[in-house]
Amino acid sequence: MMNHTKGWMTDMMGGGMWVWTVIGVLVVVLLAALIIKLSKK
Repeated sequence: MMNHTKGWMTDMMGGGMWVWTVIGVLVVVLLAALIIKLSKK
């Protein structure tokens, strides 16, 4: 049980970095879309 949890945590830290990159890009795109919508009004 402990080993499985530790393995999952290591996978999240190491292989999960691309997830944060995707989230960051999505946030930037959403912010850009909001700015464009506000500037058009």
